[in-house]
Amino acid sequence: MSGYRVSFFKNLCSSDGHRFRCLQQEIDIPNSDSSEQAAEAASRRFEALHGLSDWKLRADSLEVTATDPRAGAALTAAGAATTRVDP
Repeated sequence: MSGYRVSFFKNLCSSDGHRFRCLQQEIDIPNSDSSEQAAEAASRRFEALHGLSDWKLRADSLEVTATDPRAGAALTAAGAATTRVDP
């Protein structure tokens, strides 16, 4: 089992019209078999914390980052293990 941090983002526009991703919340999942399972567990927790039936009502995307370097997620060019989900 590996640890993951799941970050939830909302896409917004700045006052000058530029789009940016605004971090809504980060949830740590200390023990998960995969990044997909970590995303599912964090999504359920996010929904429960905010009283939502679907996390997409408050966020537009989520990003899963391995907190354990041995995790099986794909490595990005920066060397961090990250999986991004855009519904």
